[in-house]
Amino acid sequence: MARNVVALLLVVLLSRPGWSFSDEVEDALAKAEALYFEAQFAESIKILQGVDEMLRAHPERRQEGISVKLQLALAHIGLNDPQKAKTFLNDLFAIDPDYSLDTQQFSPKVMALAEQAKAEQAEIRCQTARTDAGKKLAEGNAKATFDLVTTMKNKCDGLSVLEPELAELFYKLGADAFKRGELPVAMQDFQATLKLSPKHDLAIQYMDLTKTKLQLTADRIFLQWQKNFDAGLFGQAASDYRLLVSLNDEANTQMIADARNEYREALTKLVGAYNQACMRGDNAVMDKVKIQISDLLPDPSFGEDIRGQMTTCTKNGCLQMNSVLAMARLKSRVNPEISPALQGFMHGSQVTVRVKTRIDEAGNVTVSETEGGNPTVSAAVRSAVERWKFNPIIDQTGSRCVDTEIPIFIRF
Repeated sequence: MARNVVALLLVVLLSRPGWSFSDEVEDALAKAEALYFEAQFAESIKILQGVDEMLRAHPERRQEGISVKLQLALAHIGLNDPQKAKTFLNDLFAIDPDYSLDTQQFSPKVMALAEQAKAEQAEIRCQTARTDAGKKLAEGNAKATFDLVTTMKNKCDGLSVLEPELAELFYKLGADAFKRGELPVAMQDFQATLKLSPKHDLAIQYMDLTKTKLQLTADRIFLQWQKNFDAGLFGQAASDYRLLVSLNDEANTQMIADARNEYREALTKLVGAYNQACMRGDNAVMDKVKIQISDLLPDPSFGEDIRGQMTTCTKNGCLQMNSVLAMARLKSRVNPEISPALQGFMHGSQVTVRVKTRIDEAGNVTVSETEGGNPTVSAAVRSAVERWKFNPIIDQTGSRCVDTEIPIFIRF
């Protein structure tokens, strides 16, 4: 009866409502470990086998998988079944080749089995690597072979013997690419050749030729880029720039940096122009600058830090301000121009013209209405005030426009 209860424990456990998958695995492991320490190894194994079966459908849960494999191995050691225990340790090291057991926590018997399992798994991986590398080399897949050999050769015997043949394959691929004019590809192939065989004379000669041709090509492309950029032919300049970058050669690093700096300088000026138009509320200029920025960019991600400085242009209403506070911000003024004849006609009189004005975010003035005085005087006052300049008025939200009414007193 007790054994039947243990066998059904996992089924009951997994049927509990509201439990997550991690909760189920963690609780099952705790139950299995408790049974293990009570020397009930067979009962512990029954629970662990169910969890192990569940985890096969979830290979991404590596840590739980490792814990289950280790517990199964320990339980089988408890049953004096070292071969079965080593099978589960093999599974453990297949999940994580670098896993290590604490010598202070486990007995020498467990550690010895673990070392054997680890060595067996390492040899399986090496055999697979040797087979795969030989197959990929025979297929002419130089890059895949190179990646496999360079990654595994320090761990596995027999891979370094493939290097001379692999070097020749890279050399042949590089020579073919050179003849087709694919210089960046040729350069990569010759570099791989020399990494595998540093004294490969033909690869060294081809490398020198490739570098020379790449430099000449880069010089020509950069001059063409500069010509198109200076002429404002940004679409053609962008193509030149991308081609220059694609050469991927150390010799043209400075030219790429120079081109980038010119792009950034031009972009900074355009962003400044956009922000000024935004401050004025000039939507037409803002739209124009956006198009110019789009045309300028050599790729969509270029200059994101600079473009991030573009003002959002959320317009707040204009501040209402009395004339005294507004006039305190006056930077420069122009007096009304009144003809001598009108001055003589109005000699001895005093006129007050009330000028309704809007001072924009840049300090420029627009007059909406004037009251008082005859039409000639009002027109002169209006013309003068619209040429006044104020210091920008700024609050916590930024530059603000101001509506005010300024009284202009004129004594003739």
